[in-house]
Amino acid sequence: MTERFGEHIIWLVIPFSLLIGWVFLVLEQVGESTENPFEGCANDIPITQISRNIEIDLREMLGEKDLPPALQPVNNILM
Repeated sequence: MTERFGEHIIWLVIPFSLLIGWVFLVLEQVGESTENPFEGCANDIPITQISRNIEIDLREMLGEKDLPPALQPVNNILM
């Protein structure tokens, strides 16, 4: 390969290796953060709020008057 691209091509191995390693590390972190979407962290699915809304809707359909309050976001995050 050095005959084709010159002797200085070997120095590109270091930045490309770092770039590929960084890509794999980022993919690993994204995989870990999306592994369990129902843990209750800031980036997870707000399953508690979804189930509370379903409960409120079902109780309204049954004609109940004493409904639980809807969950409000805390610091713009629904938990």
